Amino acid sequence: MISVAEVKVSEDLRNADVYLSLYSEKENFKKEDCFKHLYKYKNHIKYKLGNSLKLKYVPKINFKLSDDYEYYDKINQILKNDE
Repeated sequence: MISVAEVKVSEDLRNADVYLSLYSEKENFKKEDCFKHLYKYKNHIKYKLGNSLKLKYVPKINFKLSDDYEYYDKINQILKNDE
């Protein structure tokens, strides 16, 4: 599962950092493979954004891993251990 956790756009609207949370119950799940696929289709995603945004420029997309899920998972583990 992929969730967009946050998007930070530069002041000039030329760059967008897209923070993603990745989760899978599969043991062989690799986050690197997920990012490879995202970067493979980055131009298509940018094209789709360009069709829906009313901006002069479509931002350059930079995918980054959000640590939100790992942070919340760590807290849950700590809370479970305290019970």
